[in-house]
Amino acid sequence: MLFLLTALAVAAAPDTTKTALTADVGFVNTAGNTSLTTFNFGNKFEATSPAWGFVQTFSSVIGSSEGETTTSLWRAAVRGDRNFSERVSLYVLSEFDRNRFAGISSRYGESAGLAVKLVDSERTRLSAEAGAGYIWQNATEPGQSSSFSAGRLAGILRQKLGERAEFSQTLELLPNFKASDDLRINSETSLSAPIAAGISMKASYTIRHDGLPEPGFEKTDRIFTTGVQVTF
Repeated sequence: MLFLLTALAVAAAPDTTKTALTADVGFVNTAGNTSLTTFNFGNKFEATSPAWGFVQTFSSVIGSSEGETTTSLWRAAVRGDRNFSERVSLYVLSEFDRNRFAGISSRYGESAGLAVKLVDSERTRLSAEAGAGYIWQNATEPGQSSSFSAGRLAGILRQKLGERAEFSQTLELLPNFKASDDLRINSETSLSAPIAAGISMKASYTIRHDGLPEPGFEKTDRIFTTGVQVTF
């Protein structure tokens, strides 16, 4: 429903709508003394107009060692924004993630809130977001599921390092209003540098912290990925 409503709103202003699509892919394979395969893929589609914005993202990291799957992480999100002014907007966000090696078979989140552009220059963009929503979570163990209301605080920085190179940092705090110990923190640091027209090298470092993980699992996951980014 969110995708349909936002797409219709963007289509209503075809002369002023801007679109961008990027795809990331990385692959590592070793053989001999060590058999290791890691694959990561992601995409981001954006459509913006003076009044509306729409963003769709997807990412996955899959790894295997000696023929056994050791990493399986999937994330997807759809977001719509309604701009009240050049700096303030209302957002609606729908998210899904799956990380069975952290004990999560599925997690769905719906939230809404306000976003404020603190700095919006040609080279630097810094924004802050605050909102609240609801989470539905299913663990890998049968019968282990929960649902709860949650908050969302986020900061997003994008800094151009040259004509096309870019550094970005995202920090997201997700408190559980039902259990105060269950604070999730997501951080992503990335750097992209062009190597040809429309093609860049990208490296990213992601930290996912769960203050109250599933029994038997660690609180923090760290993921470093490198690969090629293509912009259409």
